[in-house]
Amino acid sequence: MRRLRLMLVCLVGLLAVVAAINWIVNPYGAWRPTVIDPSHRVDGTARGEAGERVTTTYRIRADRPTTVLVGSSRVVAGMYIERGARDGVLNAAMSGASLAEIGAILRLAAANPRLQRVIWGVDFYAFDDRFAGFRHPDTRVRLEGTEWQIAGMRIKETLLSLRALGDSLTVVRKAARGRRESRFTAPVPWSEDVIRTRLAHPGRPGLAAASDAALKAQLADWIGNYTGYRLSESQRSVFVGAVEDVRRGGTEVVLFVPPLSRCELEVIDRMSWDAFQSWKRQLLDTGPYWDYSGFGKLDRSDALFLDVAHVWPAVGHTMLRQFLGLGCAGCGELADAVRAAGTWVDRSTIDAYLAEQETRRVAALTQSDRCARVVAEMLGR
Repeated sequence: MRRLRLMLVCLVGLLAVVAAINWIVNPYGAWRPTVIDPSHRVDGTARGEAGERVTTTYRIRADRPTTVLVGSSRVVAGMYIERGARDGVLNAAMSGASLAEIGAILRLAAANPRLQRVIWGVDFYAFDDRFAGFRHPDTRVRLEGTEWQIAGMRIKETLLSLRALGDSLTVVRKAARGRRESRFTAPVPWSEDVIRTRLAHPGRPGLAAASDAALKAQLADWIGNYTGYRLSESQRSVFVGAVEDVRRGGTEVVLFVPPLSRCELEVIDRMSWDAFQSWKRQLLDTGPYWDYSGFGKLDRSDALFLDVAHVWPAVGHTMLRQFLGLGCAGCGELADAVRAAGTWVDRSTIDAYLAEQETRRVAALTQSDRCARVVAEMLGR
């Protein structure tokens, strides 16, 4: 019995030490302590979607940003921020995020008295009933569970986790050496020089260099997402409610439709073009928005895309500068094309805008294009 008690005491002591280290180091930014410079923290996006959802759902409570970015992986990757937050901007987007998940993130963000602005990259796919609710039970608990459920999961995942301990030790080693984990650091939004350089030299091959096989692998999910697509009134209500709740607290909300590659547009055209056009009209239920998607825009340049669904971060930061009212005259010609693609859509312009998109669509579909060929092969027509 004495030996058992001794073992229990040792176990409790060990857990206490692990929890203390993880709390002090705070590798995921889930707690308030900043004993170690946050620039050394683990980048949630580098851990894949699971790690991303852990860091995002806890940081939204701990951080006090003035600007919060939300949306799907298009915002995670397209407006990439080192360690997820910098210069008062928190990227709280999550890969595959549903409207319910984004709404829950925004409810927590609204508790931050410093919050001034929300920038939301709105996705067409999310307005189908198939994407209703929360994608992962754990995400729902982290965001909407009872106080005890949230506390239990938070402690388990960020304090009593051996993985968290390993990440804490990695953070400590890097901090001791005075080196950051990432080789690239930039202010948010990126400066004009950084945008110009990164647009010209992204650092690795992107959509333009992808093989037909790679395109087909990336397009498989999107074909599934858009097949049988139906606009959902309940999803529209979730979206409208989330925006209204944020604005009711006096916070500015900037809405934008992210750029879409020609490959994804081809799928939408064949599967759900009419719904896509109707959806753009429905978005005005919450007011004007920026639209970077559609034919005759950035879809003409594969070089601006990382892959079928995502633009390079320099594209996203060009857009971010535009949303924040910052100039980008020195960002270069490619950035000029990004800015020119952004259309401000409101009630007075929507009819003409959608008619113009129909015209551009017809013109684009008469031209030979690799994406059109690949999508036709996948659909057998």
